[in-house]
Amino acid sequence: MGSSPAERLRQSWEANADAWTKAVRDGAIPSRRAGTDTAAVEATLMRLPPGGRVLDVGCGEGWLSRALTARGAAVHGVDGSAGLIEAAREAGGSFDVVSYANAEVDPARLGGPFDAAVFNFALLDESVTGVLRAAASRLDVGGRAILQTVHPVTVEPPYTDGWRRESFAGIAGGFEPMPWYFRTLASWVRALEAAGLRVAEIVEPAAPGTGRPLSLILIAEPH
Repeated sequence: MGSSPAERLRQSWEANADAWTKAVRDGAIPSRRAGTDTAAVEATLMRLPPGGRVLDVGCGEGWLSRALTARGAAVHGVDGSAGLIEAAREAGGSFDVVSYANAEVDPARLGGPFDAAVFNFALLDESVTGVLRAAASRLDVGGRAILQTVHPVTVEPPYTDGWRRESFAGIAGGFEPMPWYFRTLASWVRALEAAGLRVAEIVEPAAPGTGRPLSLILIAEPH
């Protein structure tokens, strides 16, 4: 029997760790150059006190943690991929290998408390409520969860929850295709509610020139 999409997703991050690190650091991903990186940084900084504490969940090779640290935040990044965390640590910063399953069982492994928990294109599994709830439990009073994900208008129909396939077409580096789980806006709201979070604000960064949405950012607060 073949492995599940969730297991293949986890395996793909280990297989693609080196290629992903290179692509991010070389600026090889068009959507990031167009504005999603900037959107993640700005959405976080706008909701932080000076010197605010940030949990970067699914931090990958650590670019967002470094960008926020350079702007005065105190950032700790976690990811389930040992290869990506190794790359993050080599570039400098505070990082730990913590899988989403381990965070769900023991939220204290995430550290904290934090003023913000950021998920930047980091919730790609069908099951997300557990890690959202774990991160929410590490927020200080007034803290926010900031989630950037794929905007619905950029995805091929049908507009329904379900597994999709990322082939990394157009990005050099020999990537292994990766399954990922698409959610409708209503599905994201339900997942956040199930984790004890309510959407307080929605941001839709747009591409310069075309005005086409690049991503969907949900700002949520504990309730």
